[in-house]
Amino acid sequence: MTQKPTSIYPDLQQELTPTSSGSTICSYSYPKGKEDPIAVLIHGYPQSAYMYVPLNASVAMTLMGIELIPELMPHASLFVPELPGYGVSSLPSTGQHSKRAVGGAILEALTSVFNVQSSTDGARNIILIGHDRGARIAHRLAVDSDNAGAPHLKINSVVLMDIVPTKVQWEAFANPQACAAYFHWPFLANVGQATKMIQAYGGDQWCRDLIQRAQGSSPEVQASSAADGAHDVYAANFKKRDAIVGSCEDYQCGSVQEVSEQTEDNERGRRINVPTLVVFSEEKLGTMHNVAGSWKDWIAEGVHYQARGIGGKKGHYLPEEAPEQIAHLVLQWMQTGSVE
Repeated sequence: MTQKPTSIYPDLQQELTPTSSGSTICSYSYPKGKEDPIAVLIHGYPQSAYMYVPLNASVAMTLMGIELIPELMPHASLFVPELPGYGVSSLPSTGQHSKRAVGGAILEALTSVFNVQSSTDGARNIILIGHDRGARIAHRLAVDSDNAGAPHLKINSVVLMDIVPTKVQWEAFANPQACAAYFHWPFLANVGQATKMIQAYGGDQWCRDLIQRAQGSSPEVQASSAADGAHDVYAANFKKRDAIVGSCEDYQCGSVQEVSEQTEDNERGRRINVPTLVVFSEEKLGTMHNVAGSWKDWIAEGVHYQARGIGGKKGHYLPEEAPEQIAHLVLQWMQTGSVE
């Protein structure tokens, strides 16, 4: 049974929610009125929901002041889940970590926490905001938005941070530079071997080293990434075998299964059909891909889409390395459905 961890967001409500996947999802939430949308913030690898501490501080404080200065912010609730099998929420009993399965478990937990039920008022609106693996979950749910297994929830829009579509990333491995930079993708997809090797290396050291490889190049950015003991939190999670196994299973599903799903999406013309904001690091992902151009074929014709690069030597971990910029973009998107 998952034990309730120490809350990382003292101003938010913490819940442990059993789901039909077998995983008990730990989440942090800030409920407002039922008419208000729910902003769902999903973390990536090798991190936890703690990565949103800098961003959530800005969002939560502004939201708490909304009654005083209503023109500054939209009305919104917050839901910040810990990904199953990343050291806090438990592994699903099925052992499956596809983005569709994990996304479904997150929406199931959200439905329980916010007591979303069938109503004559219609579905509850949600905005998916994801980074790294969390962004891939948001992508999957956005494509499946008409049949995501949560009939009482409606995905209004998505914010995808520092990714290109999974299929595009795997295809980029023909480039030796990309292959070297993202070596962990095929490595982690071999769950048995990777688990043993990471345990032998030390899961906590592996976590720290991987973060160091992907963070921005300036000392100021690196200090921001590690602020509030963030790296210590992530490293402690990866001392747990379940976090190593669970995250490797995530990458295993992200290889053959999810590439096949995205290939089928393309063949059937299934694309993201909700407004989409893509934010990326110019120094990291932006040097490997034409990020803005890569997403155009994955979003339905006529759907509002914007992409914004973050410069200033910011790396992959944008919510921590560029918290003020990300908070500004996310809040503007939530308020107006567009960014300047």
